[in-house]
Amino acid sequence: MKNKISLNTLIYKSYLTSTLIPIFTIEVVLLLLYFGVTYFITQKSQEILLSEATQNLSEIVVRESRNINAQFEEVSRGLELLRLDHTRFFEDDVCSFPNKEALFGRHANGALYKKRDNGGASIYAPNNFEINAARQRKVECSEALDPLMKSLVDTNPIITQAYINTYDKLNRLYPFMVDAAAQYGKDLDATSYNFYYLADVAHNPQRKNVWTSAYLDPAGQGWMISNITPIYKKDFLEGVTGVDVTIDSLVKNVLSLAIPWEGSAFLVDADGMILAMAKKIEELFALKELKAHTYKGQVTTTIEKPEEYNIFRTKDTSFKSIMDSFFNNSQKVAFFEKKNQNYVMAQEVIPETGWRLIVVVDTSVIYQKLEAFKAQAQQIGYVVLAFMALFYVIFFWYLTRKSKKVASVISKPINDLSELTSNLGYRPQNPINEETKIEEIYSLIHNFNMLSQELDTRTQEYIQAQMREKMKEKDAEIAYRAGLFESASSYLHNVGNSLTMLDAKLLSLRSTVASLKKSELGFDKSIQMIDALEAGQEAKENLLAFMRAFKTALSDEITAEIVTTSDEIASIKEHAVQTIRHQQDQFNDTDSTKSFTQRFSLNEMLEDIIEDYRIPCMQNGIRVLFRAEDDYSIQTVKYRLQSGIINVFKNALESILASAQKQSGVIEITLHKRDTRVVIEIKDNGTGVALQNTNKLFTFGFTTKDNGNGLGLHAFNNFLNSIHATITMQNNPQNIGVTTSIILGENDV
Repeated sequence: MKNKISLNTLIYKSYLTSTLIPIFTIEVVLLLLYFGVTYFITQKSQEILLSEATQNLSEIVVRESRNINAQFEEVSRGLELLRLDHTRFFEDDVCSFPNKEALFGRHANGALYKKRDNGGASIYAPNNFEINAARQRKVECSEALDPLMKSLVDTNPIITQAYINTYDKLNRLYPFMVDAAAQYGKDLDATSYNFYYLADVAHNPQRKNVWTSAYLDPAGQGWMISNITPIYKKDFLEGVTGVDVTIDSLVKNVLSLAIPWEGSAFLVDADGMILAMAKKIEELFALKELKAHTYKGQVTTTIEKPEEYNIFRTKDTSFKSIMDSFFNNSQKVAFFEKKNQNYVMAQEVIPETGWRLIVVVDTSVIYQKLEAFKAQAQQIGYVVLAFMALFYVIFFWYLTRKSKKVASVISKPINDLSELTSNLGYRPQNPINEETKIEEIYSLIHNFNMLSQELDTRTQEYIQAQMREKMKEKDAEIAYRAGLFESASSYLHNVGNSLTMLDAKLLSLRSTVASLKKSELGFDKSIQMIDALEAGQEAKENLLAFMRAFKTALSDEITAEIVTTSDEIASIKEHAVQTIRHQQDQFNDTDSTKSFTQRFSLNEMLEDIIEDYRIPCMQNGIRVLFRAEDDYSIQTVKYRLQSGIINVFKNALESILASAQKQSGVIEITLHKRDTRVVIEIKDNGTGVALQNTNKLFTFGFTTKDNGNGLGLHAFNNFLNSIHATITMQNNPQNIGVTTSIILGENDV
């Protein structure tokens, strides 16, 4: 036993310590070094790239603010020309008519306005504007102001309209408003709006040009800002002249900047109110830029943007704190986080207006190329890992071959042992020679010899035990199968008996009905025999009456009742089958991803239905007429409404085909408004509805068709009720056809 060594020690200790562990350690260190250096380089590159980007962004904001300032200065220069022209008009008291003859008049609400476009501006004055000679002259002679206003609006892309509002509430505005009196209302006072009073003596004693904040234009142009200037005749304020720039124009012509890194810009006034913002800024602040506006009534006061458009009113306290510091300390660059994304912003004051241009850039866009480089470096690392894995596979294969050569010296005893153990348990084994220098093999051979002896004994015991268990399993299996067969036979016998009894009962019922039907012959024969008797007349008549009544009750009434009940059961069964089929069809035809409410055009839907049935209508000579007062849209479940209308249309088509007007059939579909509701009328000249059926049309299961199920109109009526809509069907005059009216819900239009 001395000098024996472990086989595991002989092979694996040398393998692991001398080859595998050192090489693997070196490779891991190299990989860690590679990824560490890559991470360090990318981090430093990000810092350098962000520093350069913020510096460039500051320069871009300065440059773009100068460009915007130049545009605003151009607007101010144009306004200065208007001021000089309008001042000259009031001081010189000249009168000229550069446009075609103007026609003025009073609107139905009493306001003064210009009735038609003569190439110049529109005129408006409230209903309390009393005309005298001086005012009449001002209204007419102020036509001389139109050419310059027209030139400014037509030549400057960001100016939307030019105007003058006088102290006595006369308004002249270009471009011409078709119905200024209706838009402004009967008593609009322009002097009460910010585009007038911000330039008056109290607010503007220096008599300078003034830029307003964003407000809602009473003239119907939506949200805008204005550049206004006072018009004095000596020291008397004759009025305020101004030019308007809509927010839409501001976004399109001023904020459409080509900013690197997909940056976006917005304008903020001195109070932090967002005047105009690009599309990406809307998404960032979760605000919708106010450009156009739906005017549902007269704008009677100055309406400025809501407080949520003020960057100092935001509910995000961390962002508000950053903006306070950024705005009040006049920082050039600042960083903030919004929606789990980091942004950098830069600002610059626009001298002409005092507003600020702020540009925002997503830092992830700045790092985009660097991130691509980082990803590429990681891919290279992964490729190296793959090559390393391949190398180690090949290397392990090589070491395995070498280890086999080393182990071949000691493998022969083990192979001999393995060959002997292959027949272990099948036949008696001779003892193996235990002489070997390897400790594990010596122990194994010794134990094997002991095991072989013990195994011979226990094998015989095991075989006998297995045979006994097999016998038990076989008996149990036979008993189990016999029990199953007996149970199955009994069950089938009982089912057969039940079916036989059911057939007998059914046969008995049919025999009873047949006998009852034949009983009439027996009763007739009995009556004839009684009639031939020579009994007393009274007794004879009583007996005959009794037999006839008994015959009626037994033969006619009971038989009829059984037949009727059978027919009703068959009808109910058939109706149930049709109902199940209808529900299956409805389910199979329904796509649950489309069951949503949507807004769609009623006109287009009806035209599509007509097109789907165009060929069968043409083949049967039926004309389909469609008229619509306007283009109507509705918000509801489209396929439910569409399937219901198709059902009504098909009923009209089938009614015509079954009528005398088959060759001159007409289906008229009309779409119009009734008060605040949209009405769809489908009129045909078919057979009409029988009077006794008018109250059953929408009841469950009612139908006049041979193959109908009575569910279509009932389901459609239920759907319309659920959306607060109604459906009615009435016969046309002289019962020629039916008119179906579908009145849609007020809230869906």
